[in-house]
Amino acid sequence: MKHILKKYLFEDVYKDINLHQNNQFEFVPVDNLDKSTLARASKSNFVILQTSDSSNLHAFIYNHSGKHITIPMPDLTLVYYDFAYKLNVRRKELSKEMLHKLGDVKTFSETNSDLLYNFYGYSSSCIINLFTTLESFINSLLPVNKNYEQKLKNRTEVYNRDQIQLTFSFYDKINKVLPYFYEGKDYFKKATPKNQHIKNLKELRDMIIHTKSDDNGKSQIEIFKKILNFKYDDTFLAVRDFINFYTNNYVIDCPCNEDF
Repeated sequence: MKHILKKYLFEDVYKDINLHQNNQFEFVPVDNLDKSTLARASKSNFVILQTSDSSNLHAFIYNHSGKHITIPMPDLTLVYYDFAYKLNVRRKELSKEMLHKLGDVKTFSETNSDLLYNFYGYSSSCIINLFTTLESFINSLLPVNKNYEQKLKNRTEVYNRDQIQLTFSFYDKINKVLPYFYEGKDYFKKATPKNQHIKNLKELRDMIIHTKSDDNGKSQIEIFKKILNFKYDDTFLAVRDFINFYTNNYVIDCPCNEDF
């Protein structure tokens, strides 16, 4: 697996905008930026930052102890995926080292304890971030000005984008809402190995987020075993496939061809 090409929020939307000829925005050359201009801009929800190669980046002004700093907004769906990828690289190293050292039943040291903590921490964080990738992407697919209608026996319920994001479950979104808005596109219409990997990801993520306790440690041992046996690389590819199914080439390898 290779790491992905990093993108910014609304990058494709802003690609063809000419800020010099757009009356919706006030164009301020970088040489004219001063404290008062930045302070005024910080009260806006967002600004657009034009880079030296004429890329337009969605950004915001952050007041850091009186100093106003322009921060470009990365695409959080890709941030979660990229960070999960990096966690997985380290998880593989820790898994190999941990299983090797624990294979010697004669010794158990503080080093082994540290390995156990790190392995579980990196693995669980990888699972959580990879699933958050899906949640973030699915919410980004919901139309802004179109409602979802659910016809029941005696009434029709209407939900806007905010209501769907807040109240609908993951499975309702993928099985009902997305096919409603994207006619003819239903990634989960038929059971496949790839969408089963996504279901397994959801199951393990829920077990981690809602870690249960009991008198004999059975439930937490089950989580640890599932983390050890989880198909990480296959699931990364499944998540990528799901995303690119709805938005072509959304997740792509970085052209640098480096692993990390």
